[in-house]
Amino acid sequence: MKRDRMSTYLEAMLLLLPPDAGGRSAPVAPREGSYRPFVAAGDVVTRARLIEGPPRLAPGDEARVMLEVESDAIPAYDGSELHVLEHGQQLVGIVTVLRVCRSTNIV
Repeated sequence: MKRDRMSTYLEAMLLLLPPDAGGRSAPVAPREGSYRPFVAAGDVVTRARLIEGPPRLAPGDEARVMLEVESDAIPAYDGSELHVLEHGQQLVGIVTVLRVCRSTNIV
């Protein structure tokens, strides 16, 4: 039996930590849809994908973005903060949720 997955869309502010704070050393391109970090809220960790934002977001910068989160298990609500993780558990950014836009089933 195939189980449907949920996908949640979040409008948020993303702060990428600079390298001297343990963050990324290279910028990301949110509009390309290829940046797929993990996001965490407490012990719940799931994959996310940036799907909208500025053409380029450099470490140390903050911008309004749209994220697709591949689980409804993340407790995301207006004002909540999520940690952005890469390479296992390396904290590279912080997401502040501005609005939960919708959830959909992924078949």
